[in-house]
Amino acid sequence: MMTVFSSRRQRQLRLMSGAIAILLTGTIVFVWVWLNTSFPANSTLDTILCQHLPLTDRQVAVRRNLPASFVPELRAALGLSNAEICLLPDHKLTQAVYKTDHPKPDSPGEAVTFRRLQLQDENGFVPPDGLAQAGEHVRQMRIGDGADPDSGGISRGSWTWLGPGNIGGRVRSIVISPSNSALMWAGSVSGGIWRSTNGGVLWGPVDDFMANLAVSTLVMSPSNSSIMYAGTGEGFYNADRIQGAGVFKSTDGGTIWSQLGSTTSADWYYVNRLAFAPNGNILVAATSSGLWRSTDGGATWSRRTTTRALDVNFNPADNSKAIASGSEGSAWYSNDGGVNWTAATGIPVLDWLGRVEVAYAPNNPALVYASVNRNSGEIWSSTNGGQTYALVNTGNSYLGGQGWYDNIVWVDPTNANTLIVGGIDLWRSTNGGSSLTKISQWWSAPSSAHADHHAIVESPGFNGGTNKIVFFGNDGGVYRADNVYTVLGTTGWQELNNNLGITQFYGAAGNPTSGVIVGGTQDNGTLRFNGNTETWSTMYGGDGGFSAADPSDPNYFYGEYVYAWVHRSSDAGSTSEYISGIYWDGSQWTCLSAPYRIDDACNRTANFIAPFILDPNTPNRLLVGGRSLWRSNDPKTANTGTTGPSWASIKAPISGDYNISAIAVAPGNSDIVWVGHNNGNVYKTANGTAASPTWTQVDTNAPGLPNRYVMRITIDRNSANTVYVTFGGFSPDNVWRTTDAGSSWSDRTGSGSSGLPDAPVRSLVIHPSNSNWLYVGAEVSVFVSENAGVNWTVPHEGPANVSVDELFWMNTALVAATHGRGLYRAETVGQACYDFDHNGQVDALDITAVASRWRNAALYNPTYDVAAPFGVIDIIDIVTVSAHWGLSC
Repeated sequence: MMTVFSSRRQRQLRLMSGAIAILLTGTIVFVWVWLNTSFPANSTLDTILCQHLPLTDRQVAVRRNLPASFVPELRAALGLSNAEICLLPDHKLTQAVYKTDHPKPDSPGEAVTFRRLQLQDENGFVPPDGLAQAGEHVRQMRIGDGADPDSGGISRGSWTWLGPGNIGGRVRSIVISPSNSALMWAGSVSGGIWRSTNGGVLWGPVDDFMANLAVSTLVMSPSNSSIMYAGTGEGFYNADRIQGAGVFKSTDGGTIWSQLGSTTSADWYYVNRLAFAPNGNILVAATSSGLWRSTDGGATWSRRTTTRALDVNFNPADNSKAIASGSEGSAWYSNDGGVNWTAATGIPVLDWLGRVEVAYAPNNPALVYASVNRNSGEIWSSTNGGQTYALVNTGNSYLGGQGWYDNIVWVDPTNANTLIVGGIDLWRSTNGGSSLTKISQWWSAPSSAHADHHAIVESPGFNGGTNKIVFFGNDGGVYRADNVYTVLGTTGWQELNNNLGITQFYGAAGNPTSGVIVGGTQDNGTLRFNGNTETWSTMYGGDGGFSAADPSDPNYFYGEYVYAWVHRSSDAGSTSEYISGIYWDGSQWTCLSAPYRIDDACNRTANFIAPFILDPNTPNRLLVGGRSLWRSNDPKTANTGTTGPSWASIKAPISGDYNISAIAVAPGNSDIVWVGHNNGNVYKTANGTAASPTWTQVDTNAPGLPNRYVMRITIDRNSANTVYVTFGGFSPDNVWRTTDAGSSWSDRTGSGSSGLPDAPVRSLVIHPSNSNWLYVGAEVSVFVSENAGVNWTVPHEGPANVSVDELFWMNTALVAATHGRGLYRAETVGQACYDFDHNGQVDALDITAVASRWRNAALYNPTYDVAAPFGVIDIIDIVTVSAHWGLSC
């Protein structure tokens, strides 16, 4: 029967149909415009459309202003889907594109060149026991200094840790007590061993002065939980890896650690993994020199293979069976408790990037899984205990382009078909690896797990039912999933970096008025500190480097990405933008036209972490070192599409194209500029503000400076002729001084137990009010001299036996930026005694009070800005004025 509508109803239906047609047409037009317009992904609508539209490579490329060829490259290199590329925040997309456009070096030698330059001597030699000997020297200095040395104004209790406690750093190992799941240990690759007694709610360092803090692997004896071992040295080819000092042992549950004398040779530089047989009687070490076996608790070892090994595991149910793996597609198995090893078959021979990680299925040990760095990540399996392997999964790109660096596989102890593989992100399989689901988003950390995964460990009580807790160690510290079966994206993750102070800083700087500090870190960006150890924030992502703070304007900070890609913040460190001329033109990274560019940044002809400084006499001059020395006299000029701060080369490259590694400007005289190079050459100029300064080489003057990496140059604020130069290398002469502007030199490293250890000296600063008080940051902690370097002491309770890459002043407080333990601060002069007007604050009014007391207020500049850094009234000015009138603390 046909329904007949009234004419009125028919008109209503026609209107409704027209409205629907208009709505559909409008929606189609809107989606078309959205797909063909480039905008940042920053709205809820973007999230919906990116996740639910079947986006093609071309549509993603147009949407994110990328060349179409970059979309598949991003998928392969970083394991990203089209939806994720569509959703990436702009600054994360910038980092992703850079890493894809500039892949890791094509040989391991190139990858470690930068850090090694700072460690080697004139002949390229790094002594195998250099770090251990330096650590022992520090221990002897502490004994000689007595219980409570007070040197340079630093005494017991002076040091305060500033964090960050919420950022973390690279963790390659996690151990949990089998009898108490709240008791955990984490091994940091440069910050040592950390312990938590409440399941990661709060962490604390175990042994600040352990001889080596580069911990890559931790194991606990299955037969005695009081016995633990730590393997040191990170043998995975990353550029910032730290050489180890063998294996350390604890017999008191991880409180006190001692180096095993059997592991002090060069064969034990890099201990990548340790494994116990189930009965606790056999310990095997996978090292860069091969597989080693001990049956007497590490007292002695026998070398079982000579091929570089990265992973080793024992069959959880059989003491005689074990598996191991390395690079180049290597995998082995043993049927006699690790005495003899046989090469497995199936996995093809690969190049040095072809790292393999292996894991038993605990409830079915005949089943072994391997994560292989081939085709950006492949899963292989063995059904005969690791003797032969067959390909299970390829094409998901779960390792991205760096499976040689981050690669881990975990198998559910209750279900052999459930496994997790980790690379840049984490992926879960419930069918034996046949298919994978991504369960983390590195770019959403800490709401999701941080990037670059190295360790996966289940809770000791894991049963797949009432306990489904799993912990993850990555470049951002430690994370937890309470339900490993349902954790996904940004749901179900818990960051556990509570007081886990293992962030690796390359440099830092602070504003003395606001107290805000920014610092460049390894893989965790340029970070911002506002006074709270647990609320550090990010100024700029990726890798960080040197930093600078405008002393007169708390809104301006400067940082860098790698290779002199300098960036600037004008909002007190909340955000930052490049000012080195680098920009994305829609198809590639390119540079603005001269003079709005640093050529060495564009060409990457600068150190991986390139030096740059603000002129201490004016915040409107920035100097950057590459092959040439670059200067900007307008670093605050706003960026446009074609312009920005202007740059000029004021020192040409030297013969051999050795990069500039250190820069200094004399406080009070901007014409005096010094630079040092990677090969030890040192130059100075007396007309540094000229368009073309004249440079003079001074390192060859008697008796001649070392031909090693120049780490730092420091000019005395009270005498521009007095200059200190520090060097890299485990050598006995790493601090030099001139008092005649470089005409002659004297070694100020000291000697014997009152001298500095033979280790790189990365930073040197002079006390603002006493030129005889020197402070150096070395490869192993901070040292102080009260007599201009004749003798040295080591302040107690300061930064641990860790590399101190930067020292700087916040008024008279000394701040140490460490490569593995975050930032520390020590007040060297009690500021309270300078509160001359008794108003409870040390400020410019105290200068007025001092000057008025002596009825000579007119003698000084009306602003009382009498000492560098100029542009701000700070305690250095107060100290200077007070000293003039004979007043001091």
